[in-house]
Amino acid sequence: MNNTLRIFLLFLLIAGFTYWYTSTTNHKTTIDNTDRNFAISDIESVHKIFIADRNGQSATLDRKADHWVYNNKWRTNPNAIKNLLNTIEKVQLKYIPARAAIPNIVKDIATNNIKVELYDEAGGNIKTYYVGGVTNDELGTYMIMEGSNNPYVTYLPGFEGSLRVRYLLKELQWRDKTVFQESMEHIQSVSIEYPKQKNQSFSLKRMDNNEFEIMPLFGTTAKKNVVPKKGQVEKFLRGFDGLVAEAFENNYAKRDSVIQQLPFCILTLTTTQGDTTNLRLHPIIKLDRTGQPMQRKDGRLLIERYFANKNNEDLLLIQELVFGKVLWSYDYFF
Repeated sequence: MNNTLRIFLLFLLIAGFTYWYTSTTNHKTTIDNTDRNFAISDIESVHKIFIADRNGQSATLDRKADHWVYNNKWRTNPNAIKNLLNTIEKVQLKYIPARAAIPNIVKDIATNNIKVELYDEAGGNIKTYYVGGVTNDELGTYMIMEGSNNPYVTYLPGFEGSLRVRYLLKELQWRDKTVFQESMEHIQSVSIEYPKQKNQSFSLKRMDNNEFEIMPLFGTTAKKNVVPKKGQVEKFLRGFDGLVAEAFENNYAKRDSVIQQLPFCILTLTTTQGDTTNLRLHPIIKLDRTGQPMQRKDGRLLIERYFANKNNEDLLLIQELVFGKVLWSYDYFF
């Protein structure tokens, strides 16, 4: 066998070995990657999310036609669900922890984890994994797939910090603080009552011709026999398209005493679908350094916020700057 033939056979042997090694290695890598692929690229396939921690707190999120619902009752906070879905869709592997560190990481995840279960529209489980703590540099988050013994450090491209904070559990973190989100076309009626100024109270109702009639709320107030100023009704009704509270105050220590007081204003809106929202406003008087009520230049009390009792279920904190645009009086239309 001459040297040329030997070299050719050696070349074939090396080429064959390389092909075999590459094929088996790629195949093995594909198998190993299943427990480190936390992202779900087709986020629209996720229709239900269940989140729970070791302390018994949990949250169930269900996709509806144009929104998500928390615990089968409340609309979710738009920003909270947006952040969570973005994390579920784009979470990436940052690096594999050192072998020596794995036992402590697994132990920490086992005792301090957030469990995440993801389901499709048919109720089938897409993926389940556990979210642990943050790395020492606070730029990575430990995660481990259910059924795996291998923890990984993950991150979200474009975001620095712990991903754990995006998997919210508490009710007030998930609930939408929107009070009114109604376009003019979907409003059937609005009434505003001022218990201490009954002559400024009014009701506005949609008629059969889709025009709105403005009437005093109480018979003791004479109806104005003039046409409202042009565009006033439309301006008032458009104010209800996006009114959001600052915060929930259901745990406020003086909640009961607040809602038992005579409200400054009672606002009731009914949609064309028959849904009614009732809001009772209690002003928060701003005090100066001596404890005296602060006043505006015209002598009126300075009010920047209200407690708002919504449907006798929730106590909200709302801002005058936001809700003042719909706190009209009867005279203001004319």
